[in-house]
Amino acid sequence: MITKDQLAAQMIRECEITQHLFTKFTTEGYDYRPSPNQRTTLDLLRYLSYCGIGGVRSLAEADWTIFGSYAAEAEAMPAEGFPAAMDQQKADLQAFFAGVSEEALETQDAPAPGAGTQPLGVAILGGPLTWLAAYKLQLFLYAKAAGATDIGTANAWAGVDWSG
Repeated sequence: MITKDQLAAQMIRECEITQHLFTKFTTEGYDYRPSPNQRTTLDLLRYLSYCGIGGVRSLAEADWTIFGSYAAEAEAMPAEGFPAAMDQQKADLQAFFAGVSEEALETQDAPAPGAGTQPLGVAILGGPLTWLAAYKLQLFLYAKAAGATDIGTANAWAGVDWSG
């Protein structure tokens, strides 16, 4: 069984890798949009700045208006505010996991997307952790398409520049 410390560490790691990928953009890349119906890089950065903690808190408190509050707050974030917003999200995730028990992760019901409930820990794995990982990879693809052609697998999965 995964522990709350392991789950927290993985979510924090996804945030850190995302922060690394942010450094690969030029200011021109913030407006990149693959197609008219997709998010811009800035829109994606805004979503990534809260989807972890917004999802965790919404699941734990069974209240999706919390997620909406985070979304509304992120609307004003400039791209340059992304690193600080991610640092805040990491601190908020650490505080959440410090305050939740292993028992709550195993037994507390959380609203499953669509319908029904799941144990809180399962819901966090299948929701906020997955969102951070998936949208981190979307950010990686945006970076490559927006001109960061020298990045590769190590950037996407380890948050480092490959040296050889």
